[in-house]
Amino acid sequence: MRHVIKWELSQRKTAILWWTIGAVAIAALILLIYPPLKHQADQFNKVINQLPNGLRQLKAGGTGHVDVANPVDFLNSQLYYVTLPILLIILTITRGSSLIGRDERDHTLELLLARPVSRSKLLAAKAFAGTLETFFVTAVTTLAIVVLAKVVGLNIGFWRLVVAGLYTWLFCLSFGAIAFALNAFGHLTKRASTAIAVILSFGGYIVTSLGGLNHTLANVAKFTPYHYFDIEKVLRAQHVHGLDIYLIGIFILCTLLAYNGFKNRDIE
Repeated sequence: MRHVIKWELSQRKTAILWWTIGAVAIAALILLIYPPLKHQADQFNKVINQLPNGLRQLKAGGTGHVDVANPVDFLNSQLYYVTLPILLIILTITRGSSLIGRDERDHTLELLLARPVSRSKLLAAKAFAGTLETFFVTAVTTLAIVVLAKVVGLNIGFWRLVVAGLYTWLFCLSFGAIAFALNAFGHLTKRASTAIAVILSFGGYIVTSLGGLNHTLANVAKFTPYHYFDIEKVLRAQHVHGLDIYLIGIFILCTLLAYNGFKNRDIE
């Protein structure tokens, strides 16, 4: 099991490096615009808050109200609600769908299973390697955000930024877990795994954000994960019970789905 994890990470070390550099660079560029933006906050706020509520929610979620001079509003609207999650969701879905799928397509999965390793241990090793990869990218990015927040004068506590990074990682990881579980479960679900994860993530984001424009969309949004992704509350040190319930439920469900499916299905 240890060898599988090491092999997965060694195969991905260059990609991990570039994903980390890219995430840190994007976060740095966004945080560095805060000082000049703060001095022109009244003009920006007037323009942003005159937009329809649904359009403002595309950027900030929640109520859609934005005060770019406020550190919490700035980080939530410019980084945590859309930009960083989109980057990490792409990473987790692509990794989740390829951890088992790539070996099966390349016909190397049989060779791995020919070794003295059970299917459940192989599955766990693959999942752990993918989780560790995405955690590393998020952890380094969060560290960069903590440092740069102090430099540019974003007065938000260290632990609030750490917890915001943790919740963002877990939320994005949930879509990778969905893709991974569907890939492992069976041949039919494997073919639709990426599409389903993308629809639940990006489709849910659009439906949730536009919920302010339409009552029907607002009701549909309650059944999407993005509806419960409220990093603004996390940055304000408030509880996010809906997000906690979603994360616990989806990881348990994906674990059971992947384990029971992969244990019993044929390998292509």
